[in-house]
Amino acid sequence: MTTVDRRAKTRPPDARVRQAARGSAFNLVGAVTAAVVSFFTVGLITNTYGQSRAGVFFAATALFTLAANGARLGAESSLTFFVSRLRAEDRRGALRAVTSTALRATALVALVFAVVGFLGADTIAAALADDDENARSLAAMIRVLALAAPAFSVSQAMFGASRGFGTMRPSVIAGQLVRPIVQLALVAVVVVAAADVAALAWAWAGAAMVSLGVIALWLRGRLNRVDAPADPFRSSDYWRFAAPRALTDVVSSALERLDLLLVAYMLGEAQAGLYGAANRLIVAGQLMMFATSQSMAPHLSAAFATEDNDDAQHVLHTVSAWSVTLLWPVFLTMAFGAETILRLFGEGFTDGTRLVQIFSVALVVIIGLGVGDTLLLMTGRSMASLINHILALLTMIGLSMVLLPRIGVIGAAWGWAASRIIIRLLAVITVWRTRRVHGLGAPVLVAGVIAVAAYVPTGWLLHRSIDNGLLAIGAHVAVGALLQIAASLRFRELLELDQLLAIGRRQPRPAAVGSTRASRNGAR
Repeated sequence: MTTVDRRAKTRPPDARVRQAARGSAFNLVGAVTAAVVSFFTVGLITNTYGQSRAGVFFAATALFTLAANGARLGAESSLTFFVSRLRAEDRRGALRAVTSTALRATALVALVFAVVGFLGADTIAAALADDDENARSLAAMIRVLALAAPAFSVSQAMFGASRGFGTMRPSVIAGQLVRPIVQLALVAVVVVAAADVAALAWAWAGAAMVSLGVIALWLRGRLNRVDAPADPFRSSDYWRFAAPRALTDVVSSALERLDLLLVAYMLGEAQAGLYGAANRLIVAGQLMMFATSQSMAPHLSAAFATEDNDDAQHVLHTVSAWSVTLLWPVFLTMAFGAETILRLFGEGFTDGTRLVQIFSVALVVIIGLGVGDTLLLMTGRSMASLINHILALLTMIGLSMVLLPRIGVIGAAWGWAASRIIIRLLAVITVWRTRRVHGLGAPVLVAGVIAVAAYVPTGWLLHRSIDNGLLAIGAHVAVGALLQIAASLRFRELLELDQLLAIGRRQPRPAAVGSTRASRNGAR
């Protein structure tokens, strides 16, 4: 029996579910915190600088994210894949080599991007901003953010490595707590001390540097604790997986921010501000969606490494159902309360109500389809992921170019929704065809029916009978939660809610898989 086989036989199926649940719970706390902080940050910016100047800032950060994520060269997901797999195969001596390979390449490319952005700031700004003053502010922000791009890129890659070690804590603390809180604090200082919107770029740059320092200290300490002889790791093995993923990162970055840049280019800064505020509201919610998929990734990779498809299926069904249970209410509530929430961003932003509703309904569909691209990557199919992202990007660009001149900013929202659903659906189909594994089981169906029944009728009724928008949202959340909890407890065994509720309690060391499976079969 090989080392991999022995390790596969020492972990019961529920162990990975418990570990994924704990990671999801901690990640979800971080995501909720980041979402709330991000909401206040965007609200502070839009209320202080107005729709047009906020649009300039959103365009600058879109370029920053596009460049920084593109410079990762696939390192974030690649390090999650390799670190978790090397640990599952008991090859810990190769961890330092694979981490060094990824981080050096990311840092080098990020520096090149930074130089290009710094030198080309004026040209880029002139293409995106109509007003001369806005163009000067945009160019100044691009230069500052270009200097911070390497810090952001390298920290994202390190987050992937930390998740490969089976823990969400470092990436949550550095990426979802430290970075957004520092951003908000620095934005507050800028709002008080500077009238020029360009000064906001220093808040993003400072937060990126602090976040990098936190995750770098953790990763260095974790690698120093690896007690294993050096195990040679061929860089060609890494790049065989990471090269397609590097291209996917570029395409994915374009998917994340190109829609806003198209709006700025075709419709102007004011419409970009409207779209950016609505999109940032949804991005805050997406952080919670990524919380569960990121926590599942190392456990799925380890399960596929040991050819344990049943284990992977069990993790997928259970955690996907929890995602629906926890996240569908967020987006359903957001869809009904979109106008009220956007009013908090300032005058004129309620015009983005339909944008938020389209985003919200699309994310309900996406979450229902399962983890999608994360699952595909953990099977090792990075080339298939690249193809899916290219098809999605072409769809988004095509729909945006056709619809923006005809129906305005709403066209970008339809392009965004179609592109994300395509990525998720193609990934689910590919993994089912190749591994016969999917997340669309009875637990997900039941969780979805419960969420819709609890939140859709109540939302329709309460938002029509209560004039005060905030009060209507509060009542919607309270009544929907009571109905959902009551119905979910009726199906607590199918949804494995006891596992979810037990994540804060200390668990006994699991018995061998054989005995655990035998006991489960006996219980049946």
